[in-house]
Parts: sequence; C-alpha cells; structure tokens
Amino acid sequence: MKWKAQLQKDKQTLARLEGRQRWLFIWDYYKLPILGVLLALLLGAVGTATFLRSAKTAFYAVLVNADNEATADPFTPLLEQGGMELAGKRVEIEANYTLRYDDSSLSDAQTLQVLAALFGIGDLDVFVADEPVFASYAAQGAFVDLALFVQPEVLRQYEDRLYYCQNAEGERVLGGIWLRPGSALHEAGYYAGDVLMGVAANAQNLDSAVLMMQQLLQSGRV
Repeated sequence: MKWKAQLQKDKQTLARLEGRQRWLFIWDYYKLPILGVLLALLLGAVGTATFLRSAKTAFYAVLVNADNEATADPFTPLLEQGGMELAGKRVEIEANYTLRYDDSSLSDAQTLQVLAALFGIGDLDVFVADEPVFASYAAQGAFVDLALFVQPEVLRQYEDRLYYCQNAEGERVLGGIWLRPGSALHEAGYYAGDVLMGVAANAQNLDSAVLMMQQLLQSGRV
C-alpha cells in the first residue's frame, strides 16, 4: 500500500537526520495527525471532567448581581423536601457574576461571554437575575415554560409572581418566577431587591432544577 511505502521511506529519512532536523521533519510531515491526536485528547479530558462534575452536581445555579459574600445553600433543602436522593450530589452556586447594561466595564463584558457559553452548551440549570438582565435572556428563548411542570393550582396561588415572555417561536410562556424579600434566596443573603428565577432551556439537570422550583412555590418561599 502507498501509505506503508511512505512510512518506510519516512523512517529511512528519519534515520539519517539528527536533533532539531529530525523534529522539524516530523512536524512538517505529521503536524495534522499530531494536532488531531492532541485535540482528541483535549476533548476527551473536557468530556471526562464534565461527566465527573455532572455526576456530583444536582444542578448548577448562576446568580447574577448577587451578594457574593453569601455562602448559604437555599436549594438543597428544597430538593430534599421534594424527595430527591442526593447520594453525595450537591448544588453548585455561582454568585460572582455582575452584569449591568449601563456599565461597560471589563467584568460585565466577560460575564456576557461566559453566560453566552453557559446557556449555549447547557452548563447552567437555574438562572437568577434582576429584571433587565433576566428579560434580555428571556427574549432569546433561554428558559423553559414552567407552566409545563408546575401544577395549575399552585400557579394560581402566585399569579402576581409569574413572569411571562415569548419563546423563540413567539409563543407566550411562563419563563420565570419573581422572588421578593422574604424568599429563600433573600433569606440566604444573596439579594435585597426583587429578582427573577428561571430554568434554562438547555439545562442538563432539568429534573432536579424543576423539582426545586416546584418545592420553592409549594413551600411559599418566593
């Protein structure tokens, strides 16, 4: 076969070369397969890390414009109340992102990039933010329709807390729930004013995220 003959020829050429010339020859003729192998190894490492993290994560919550000095976990008790067997899993809470559209600071620009990636690859399950930020993502169809998962009688109790928006198809959906002072997140110290909470449309941990929202409403801690 031609490729075998070429390999034999390359081996003979390598035998005549020394030091730097040998490495230059290898790179010139084999850089594409080398890069392919390195890319495969990188993707494998990323995939493994994502799998291991997912195996230990109940869901991933991103709280924008929150008090990042708060450390309490208001979500896990809700999952336990809902009967979820955590078995070593925990809720990951990220409260270090800031985003204000009247501010062009570097941190805000970085937050936009990070959130675009998280929403895009589904590495974000629960999202909380003030209305301007939440609405900007709701307009892009970033959230599931909670009306599909929460009992109608429960929703009727909280008509003044329901946040409706249009999805990518232009349909009116229940994209979020208003959380006001006294809610589980406010009591945990993350927020002082009104904020909105939704479940990402691409959530990897959709079941646990929705269960938490159901329990949040049923417990009246909104």
